[in-house]
Amino acid sequence: MAPAQKPAALKLLSGRSPGRDSGGRKVIQSGIERGVPDKPDDMSVEASAEWDRLVDGSGIRSWLKPADRAALVNLCETWSEVVRLRKYLRRNGFKQRVTVRDSAGAESTKYVERPEVKMYRATLVEHRYLSTAFGVTPVAETAAARATATDTPAADASNPFAGTS
Repeated sequence: MAPAQKPAALKLLSGRSPGRDSGGRKVIQSGIERGVPDKPDDMSVEASAEWDRLVDGSGIRSWLKPADRAALVNLCETWSEVVRLRKYLRRNGFKQRVTVRDSAGAESTKYVERPEVKMYRATLVEHRYLSTAFGVTPVAETAAARATATDTPAADASNPFAGTS
């Protein structure tokens, strides 16, 4: 198994000339302006803390671009909602006692799942989806590393050995 290729920026750093790698081959760059988007002022406390953790503590900082602001806010606010619902369910339980009346008018009590449990599960799914999209899960991180490794052309005309197995 061949080792993963280096990212374009690293290839250029050790390159022979501008825009070329150490072997003299052209390095294709995405051309997308990268940078951390501005953090909104109106985020919840938990979402703001999650923004700081993701932007400062993970490797996504180098992948972000200003256009990612809304999606990143959505990820952080979704996490905030997961935390809020989890605290509520721990405090109140996943089931609630309800009194029901049958067609004859007799009452009985039973335990049913709280509506918040359904919301909690849906929010977890949404958070998992957004986390994967931003590459902050172990599986997504591996996939992103693979995608970064393929940011150079498979067969470059200046390299007669490119594309051969």
